[in-house]
Amino acid sequence: MTIMNHSIRILAAAAITSTALLGCASTAPSAPEAATPAAPSPNIIFMIGDGMGFEYISAYRYAMSTLGDEQLAKTPFDDLLVGAATTYPDDDTWVTDSAAGATALATGVKSYNGAIGVDTNQAPQRTLMELARDHGWATGAVATVQVNHATPASFFTHHPSRDLYNDIADSYATQVANGGWRFDVLLGGGYDYFHRDDKNWLPELEQQGLPVVTSLDDLAEHTQTPVMGLFAPKALPFAIDDKPGRLANMTTHALRLLTEQSATKGKPFALMVEGSMIDWCGHANDIACAVHEMADFAAAVQVVRDYIAEHPNTLLVITADHSTGGLTLGQGGEYAWYSDKVNAISQSIEGIATHLFDVPRQQWRAYVEDKLAFKLTSKQWKQLGEVKLDKELQGRDRLKPIHQVLVRIISEHTRTGWTTGGHTAVDVPVMASGPGAEAFKGYIDNTDIAKALLKLVR
Repeated sequence: MTIMNHSIRILAAAAITSTALLGCASTAPSAPEAATPAAPSPNIIFMIGDGMGFEYISAYRYAMSTLGDEQLAKTPFDDLLVGAATTYPDDDTWVTDSAAGATALATGVKSYNGAIGVDTNQAPQRTLMELARDHGWATGAVATVQVNHATPASFFTHHPSRDLYNDIADSYATQVANGGWRFDVLLGGGYDYFHRDDKNWLPELEQQGLPVVTSLDDLAEHTQTPVMGLFAPKALPFAIDDKPGRLANMTTHALRLLTEQSATKGKPFALMVEGSMIDWCGHANDIACAVHEMADFAAAVQVVRDYIAEHPNTLLVITADHSTGGLTLGQGGEYAWYSDKVNAISQSIEGIATHLFDVPRQQWRAYVEDKLAFKLTSKQWKQLGEVKLDKELQGRDRLKPIHQVLVRIISEHTRTGWTTGGHTAVDVPVMASGPGAEAFKGYIDNTDIAKALLKLVR
């Protein structure tokens, strides 16, 4: 593992010697030089593109560009890149999951796949958000999946398994030992985990002074913290199937609320923003879905950059917990990747498959060719027509046969390649701007990112 050497500047006050005064037998002591006050800690905005390897940034940039133009389209990422990071867990594999990845990014400690804020012995590790809270900072998180999913959960809670969704929700809903909540702003999906048959937290939270907002349109009415926003039963819809700019909108409100609290307290804030569903599109091998999630994440990055222009004492760090899907731009030996065809697709593969499952097959052709915006070959129609459906299955399992055929069809037409439906162990980008950004330069480990951020909290 390559370890970055961080230089430490040690400041010492120079001794002031006595000066003999003309005509005097004694000397007058000089006043000690005043110590230079430490620079105030910056706000910290930590943005994580879940599953966002370098190849996703390439796909987004090409999708935003026009083939043949002299220059590629500019993106909010372009001038921020400072290095790359390894992502491996403390497990029997080089390939991390989101829980171990987020735990490393939140605590500076590697752990096993599935760990939420704990080390390999399942001992809780202090997170960036916990340290910030202990120092009086305002804290928050924004995600497009459920707020009790692996990444946000690893910044605020401690659990032996990411699968303990109800337990993680209960941790959020329970005030910490010394009073108050684990967060000041928490926005995303996950309503069903706080309104369960065995436990409905919502009335209790309201009584204890934690308003729960269930419509993003209503969030603007809230001007004080704490606040929790639960805008979907579980995850929000894919960006390609949803209103544009939902992550940017949530990020804007989180910054508004945290800035107000920061001004009141006279302390900085720490905010984690996750582009959560880049990863989900990668798992689904859905290139159009992935490009839209990248655009959604990029819009949130631009919101943050605009904020920093007005609040320069703010550090922005962007990275990924891992990459997903083994995405390649080029497939089947052909030297091509058709971004125009990718851009023309207007629905996620999951959305198309869900619709097809519930309608007669004679309606499939018109619907598929409308959503994909290209004609299928006779061979491809034969493959789709031979799909066997099992209505006894539930959820995504029932969609899998249609899904697999659509992935192959889209990949053939766009020349997009995928090597896996899981994660990969490739290095991920590291981007940074603002006070302290120099700590993230070069080739580092994911734990180095957390360690550098933790040092800034005081």
